[in-house]
Amino acid sequence: MKKQLISGLLIVLALSVSFSRTVKAQNSNNQNIQVKTDPVEIGKRITDHVAKKKSYRFYAMVCTYYGSLIFGDATGDSEITRQMEKGIEPYVNGKRNHRKGHVDYNVFGIWPFELYRQTGNEKYLQIGKELADDEYKNVREDGLTSYSRFWVDDMYMVGSLQVQAYKSTQEQKYLDRAALLLKIYCDSLQRENGLFYHRKDAPFFWGRGNGWAAASLTEVLLVLPKTHEHYLPLLKAYQKMMLTLKNFQGEDGMWHQLIDYPESYAETSSSGMFLYAMASGIDMGWLPFDEYKDNVTKGWDALAGYVNKKGKTKNVCIATNAKNSEKHYLKRWKLTGDYHGQAAVLWAATAMVELLDNYN
Repeated sequence: MKKQLISGLLIVLALSVSFSRTVKAQNSNNQNIQVKTDPVEIGKRITDHVAKKKSYRFYAMVCTYYGSLIFGDATGDSEITRQMEKGIEPYVNGKRNHRKGHVDYNVFGIWPFELYRQTGNEKYLQIGKELADDEYKNVREDGLTSYSRFWVDDMYMVGSLQVQAYKSTQEQKYLDRAALLLKIYCDSLQRENGLFYHRKDAPFFWGRGNGWAAASLTEVLLVLPKTHEHYLPLLKAYQKMMLTLKNFQGEDGMWHQLIDYPESYAETSSSGMFLYAMASGIDMGWLPFDEYKDNVTKGWDALAGYVNKKGKTKNVCIATNAKNSEKHYLKRWKLTGDYHGQAAVLWAATAMVELLDNYN
């Protein structure tokens, strides 16, 4: 009995460590944020829709499952955890296989990592670690994974997996990998205005590509110590990006398929990712409350209007390869219910729930 109690305490201790996060900014001035649409309602609408669908290993779906889990954690909805455990079970018991060997495959690991952090079940940790370690079994001379393509998407696909590995294990190597990759990608793809090219030879500020960058910077900064060698460069890259995004936000609160092309369509996956980054920035004190509050509230209320009663997000850009063609981006189809959008809205809803908790 004594041995069981000690084991239980060790699990609780391990989980409390794995939940480590940079301390939030203190709302000492009684500042207040109000939105017209409850993020809990919108997030629940999407998680209910997602739970009814058969799970799959596609990266956008995995990002949605991760979004469901963090939303459930923020709102105290343990039923979502149970649903996500049910979805991953075929990949745990061997009935289905996850893939590895590509950034879009290995990001599958963020799903079991988050399940491990919420449940303490070691079987999830093993899957996540396998994928995080596989990504760095062959390392380039610059310290990056050999899977690096220098697409802006890589910042999230690699960065998020490695940072989730760090959060679950507290092993410094994972955090160092994520921070280094983001620093090198910022140096390569971020322009003077703070926005990112999709790829060096695709010199356009594609909405969702920049969303991946914004989300990855946020994920890493949430746990990166201020004393880390890459903290200040990444914080400056993040703040520079947020300032430009603030200025390119449409009057309706949305961001567009090509960020600097206001005539391009309002796009929900990018808008959700930007809101996740911006709301987190206010909450953590990286961005001034008074300067960004209105952008976040206007943006959230606009984005929420694109989620229909069935929990499906409208105006989501279809999966998009990098190409040196303006027309390529402007002509991409808009979908309803595509998981790129479902994930992004869940991330945004989670950040809004946490922000409203701190500022109300």
